[in-house]
Amino acid sequence: MRSYTLLALLIAFSIAFPTSSAGNGSPGASPGASVAAVDISDPAANVVIEVASAEAFDSILAIADSMGVRVTFSSQMTGIVTLEGGPAVQEAAAMLAAMPGVVSLSSEHKVRLSFTPNDPSMSLQWGLDTVNAYEAWDITLGSHDVVVAVLDTGIDWNHPDIAANIWSDTSGYHGYNFVDDNWIPMDDNVNSFDDDGSWQSGTYTYHGTHVAGIIGAVTNNAHGIAGIAQARLMAVKVMNDSGEGTDSMVASGIRWAVDPNGDGDTSDGADVITMSLGVDGASTILSNAVNFASSRGVVMVAASGNSGTSYVSYPAAYPSVIAVGAVDSSMNRASFSNFGNDLDIMAPGVQVYSTQGGGDRYQSLSGTSTAAPFVSGVAALMLTENPALTPLQIGQILNSTAIDRGPRTGFDTTYGWGIVNAFAAVEEVSNPTVTLTEYPEYAGLNATFSVTWIVSGGDPGTISNTYLSWGLSSTSLTESSGSFTGTTWAVFTVDDIQAPGYNTTIYLKAYAVVDGVMYESALLAMPVHEVMPEGMFAQFIKQVQNFIFNELGIYNFLLLVAILIAVPAIAVALRPKRRRAMAQQQAVVPAALHQMQPVAPTQYIPPPPPPPRFEAYVDVVGQDLMPSVIKVIEGTKVVWVNRSWAPPPGVAVRSGVLDQNGEHPDGMFQSGMLIAPGDYWSATFHRAGVYEYYLTGIWKAGKVVVEPYRPNVPHAQQAS
Repeated sequence: MRSYTLLALLIAFSIAFPTSSAGNGSPGASPGASVAAVDISDPAANVVIEVASAEAFDSILAIADSMGVRVTFSSQMTGIVTLEGGPAVQEAAAMLAAMPGVVSLSSEHKVRLSFTPNDPSMSLQWGLDTVNAYEAWDITLGSHDVVVAVLDTGIDWNHPDIAANIWSDTSGYHGYNFVDDNWIPMDDNVNSFDDDGSWQSGTYTYHGTHVAGIIGAVTNNAHGIAGIAQARLMAVKVMNDSGEGTDSMVASGIRWAVDPNGDGDTSDGADVITMSLGVDGASTILSNAVNFASSRGVVMVAASGNSGTSYVSYPAAYPSVIAVGAVDSSMNRASFSNFGNDLDIMAPGVQVYSTQGGGDRYQSLSGTSTAAPFVSGVAALMLTENPALTPLQIGQILNSTAIDRGPRTGFDTTYGWGIVNAFAAVEEVSNPTVTLTEYPEYAGLNATFSVTWIVSGGDPGTISNTYLSWGLSSTSLTESSGSFTGTTWAVFTVDDIQAPGYNTTIYLKAYAVVDGVMYESALLAMPVHEVMPEGMFAQFIKQVQNFIFNELGIYNFLLLVAILIAVPAIAVALRPKRRRAMAQQQAVVPAALHQMQPVAPTQYIPPPPPPPRFEAYVDVVGQDLMPSVIKVIEGTKVVWVNRSWAPPPGVAVRSGVLDQNGEHPDGMFQSGMLIAPGDYWSATFHRAGVYEYYLTGIWKAGKVVVEPYRPNVPHAQQAS
């Protein structure tokens, strides 16, 4: 239908403008040309159209409007229009080229400043070229708004190539020392261990200072080397002068880096944590600390290990930590670099030149310890462009933009997703983005609440208008806030949004016009319901959650539960033997009495329901159901899986419907409480029909559509 509309428009414009007189078009344009030059080298890129007349210029704008294609740039003075790339524009390219007055069509190319720092020793930093750092610096050098914590042997903050980028708290301290339990995390790593595990004195490795220099040595200061990102470096000393520490020190370092003041406010903590270290196996206390940091939006990066085996060391092996292996200057995996299924990405790690403690000194070191800080630096550059990025998003973008290596396309156990590509990763997040960042999980009846959003990217960009819209329908946002202006990146807040006085859902979206182009955030669905009282039960649930996950540890908790279940189970297993013995003694009765015993009537016991044929899953994610409507076949077991902490006292799956008057359960099925991440409940649907349900507590409605089972039909063809 769109093609027919476009064709009709083109015919109309051709009749109206059979020939075009040269106007404000480009020099050398030939207005009478029948077909324009077409050079669309990138099908995904925006399309730049050059015209030779005001009539053609207006025609292109009208066609774009009729097709619903966004105009990202236009200048009637120069005769240039840029349309947002996509299938519609690609399909119309030939017809657009044939329009009178159109001179050329081409793919849009980015233009940036070409920046080369003046640090004299950059020629020794082969890794900068490998990760395309120079191209990334044309977008951003980094920012002191981003804090990178270095969990290591400390940092020599007096080094002239580090001092300007060192982090300081309000008291002037640069971090914390968990080895000596003081506020002086100075790098004193003068001893080490060789490959055989023998202690060596006087090696003057200064491991932490070397890692810090790779991440954030001062760039363009005509001195020494250039760090990947001009972020602030937080020194967290978790290893002694020989490079030794414990999991408790590392766990403490993670928690402190996230929340240095211990007041629950993480705004003064690290955005990225670098761990160029390895722990001997999984550790409960370390796992809890990693979960603590991940749940608070902190990116964690760790070295994969240096034993050359198919075992990624901890903490790199944890799913929420980016595991980094090492490559040499030929972009091949270093022989010492650990590999395997838990590996994420690679970076330079052989003879890497960086800062050395104890003065204005430098040295080359090898190891996955020198690879991890490259990735941390790139993450800091990404957060400079878009501070609203989550650790999951950063990890996914790093993987998807990596330079592919290895035996097959995409992931492999030797190189992970490939070698980190600073330019591609930063470019991916450099375009203007609107992100809702702070909002309540739900709104109480008649409550007033606030929503915060961030407008980032644009290199920087001018925000001529940004505002928040909301409404009770996802397709009709009827209310809007006032308008704001600024320069990216910038944060905006609306704090006077009024919730209705009945159970419903409010939908919110933020908009921003950056450099003349409109951008919008993802749509947020916020439940509105009665506020759960913060009574003794709710407080008890929170205390139990904190005890299990932050104090006792999940592994110890499961072990305790297993013991509590095993003891009564053993006791119950022993009792039936005594009962059977007593029953045998009581069963001895005179034979004559047996003839007079009444015969018990036969009781019908219905057969058990058939086992499920298939399984399907519904994720409970925050305040949402994914999917909210699921289509299955008779005999399918539907499993509801809770993916995050539910609001106290938890949520339950209950059959029935919701409306403005509240809940209307029909009694067909109901789960127990789903509270913690990983909690699940299932029900098998044996009859075709439509089953409506909702989540209690957050009152989110869903639907299970069950279709008849068709025998002898493959599973993939069952659903209509």
